[in-house]
Amino acid sequence: MAVKVKQTDQPVDTEVLADAIVAISVGVKKLLQTPLKERTLYMLIADAAPSFGKRQTVGIREVKAVLQGIVDLEKTHLKKAK
Repeated sequence: MAVKVKQTDQPVDTEVLADAIVAISVGVKKLLQTPLKERTLYMLIADAAPSFGKRQTVGIREVKAVLQGIVDLEKTHLKKAK
C-alpha cells in the first residue's frame, strides 16, 4: 500500500526549523543533566510511554537511544555558520 503525503500548510522556513532543532536538543541535554540519575529518568519515561498490545512496552534501551538521538540532532543535521 503506497502512502501519499499532502502538505496543506506553507513550507516552514529553514531558520525556524534550525532554531527548533537547537531548542529541542538543548532541552534534552538539560533534562539529562538534572539531579535525577539517568537510569531513573529512562525508567520514568519508559513507564509513561504507551504500550502496544500485550507486553509490548518501550524499553529503557529504546528511550536512551531516542534521547541520545535528540541530543545529537544539532550536530548531525545543522551546519555551523562560518
